[in-house]
Amino acid sequence: MRARLRTSLTLLAAAAALAGASQPALAQGASLAAGQAPAAPSGGGPVYSHFAYSQVSISGDTSPGAVGGPAAYTPAPCWVEPRFTGGDSWHAGDPQPSPTGDADSYWWWFVGQQPGLAGVLGRIPGQKQAVNKVFRSRQGSGGWWWVPAWISDGVLGYSCATGLVHMLNFSAQYLEYLPPQTGGPAAPGHPIDGHILADLARAELALPTISVGTSPAAGTPSEVNLPVWVWVTYHGAQRPTDSASVPLPNGGALSATVVTSPPRVSISVNTGAAKVYDRCGATGSRYPGSATAVPPCGVTFEAPSTVGPYTLTVTATWRVTWSDSTGDSGTFPSPPWPAPVQTGASTVTVREIQAVN
Repeated sequence: MRARLRTSLTLLAAAAALAGASQPALAQGASLAAGQAPAAPSGGGPVYSHFAYSQVSISGDTSPGAVGGPAAYTPAPCWVEPRFTGGDSWHAGDPQPSPTGDADSYWWWFVGQQPGLAGVLGRIPGQKQAVNKVFRSRQGSGGWWWVPAWISDGVLGYSCATGLVHMLNFSAQYLEYLPPQTGGPAAPGHPIDGHILADLARAELALPTISVGTSPAAGTPSEVNLPVWVWVTYHGAQRPTDSASVPLPNGGALSATVVTSPPRVSISVNTGAAKVYDRCGATGSRYPGSATAVPPCGVTFEAPSTVGPYTLTVTATWRVTWSDSTGDSGTFPSPPWPAPVQTGASTVTVREIQAVN
């Protein structure tokens, strides 16, 4: 559990006091109207632009467009991550609103994402000096400043970040000053940890697409009571893996790696007049050239396809697990998350052999 170093001045409470009774004040924990942050600058997230001003990077077998997709694994839309050391609390010339300069500049940049709030604070006499005093008091000390970050999916990510910092009751309202540590849940909310990094990596994990091969081949009729052999071709890594990491202000990093088991292939058909051989393993079974062999992975149709070809559906299912740099690990439950599966299909026309006596 992190020891929380509470700053003696809660910034927005100070702002209200400085404003006097004639100025509007924001109560601690009040919700702000949802706003959308501008596009990330070139110095924002180092790999994918949908991480708004985050230092999280993801590498490996990834599909960046998967985050935010309607059927995607959905990670937390926002979190807080360590960004600045005590030596970057405040610099001469502040405030210079920026998400990358120092803690004081980040505070003013975050306020600026809510134009109405920025306007209110700009009219309060002494507000800049009050904010600067908080950050100058930490300049050069040994802790870290934690800041909100979010997935850049419009209003949802930023409004999540705004609600999160209010819920956490940050000592500096939008940032929190803590002793050096490597993440982990110490308070309600989403301080970045291995599990959150694993969720982000899982959301971008690219499972390979599959295509289905059969013998007899698609388009070639099969016969009643003769087996159809089935196999799978993977287009991409058969056992994909990826990693997410976030740098720590001391030069280290917190990371999580997502790995997959060998896939398990299963078969289903759209008729009850069939016998399915479902010992498919990861790749199914190709026809070995023996007319009397029974396929480990395949199907024997017991009636002709008189009203159109039968549909044969193949599903590849993976088990996905994660581990992080602190030694924590786990699995991804499904449900509630989408199962890690890929499907393919083929059609089979089945004829009945005509015997002549």
